[in-house]
Amino acid sequence: MRKIQRIKGLLCTAILSGTILSFGTASLANIDPMVSNKPTQTYSEVCHGKHHFNEMMTELVSQKIITQEQADKWAQFRQSKMAERKAEREKIKDLSKEERREYWQKAKVKRLDEVVQAGIITKEQADQIKELWQNKCKNKQ
Repeated sequence: MRKIQRIKGLLCTAILSGTILSFGTASLANIDPMVSNKPTQTYSEVCHGKHHFNEMMTELVSQKIITQEQADKWAQFRQSKMAERKAEREKIKDLSKEERREYWQKAKVKRLDEVVQAGIITKEQADQIKELWQNKCKNKQ
């Protein structure tokens, strides 16, 4: 009887260990230490066209360039333009990296003008934002 219990205990231990090891190695197999899932660019690199809209809004509100209400309206306006933006991305996907960068540089100014035309921010606020973008780009060079 003790022999059977001992065998059951060893068998359960072996099965449990095997299960833990297989899950552990499976999860490790998907981790590449040379690849990071963390974003490598933030709003501070807006001159390259890769920033996070929410971070930009937070910064503009914290610097009192725009109000929280304006930021919320801007976010809604941006959301309403998503289908248009997706079509735009499709249109330029075959351009070179430099051509895309130049395109987005012009597009972000155009988009800022659209926000002014929609009455979400004033021309003066847009000028402050453009100045902020230019200063950030100069600091990165």
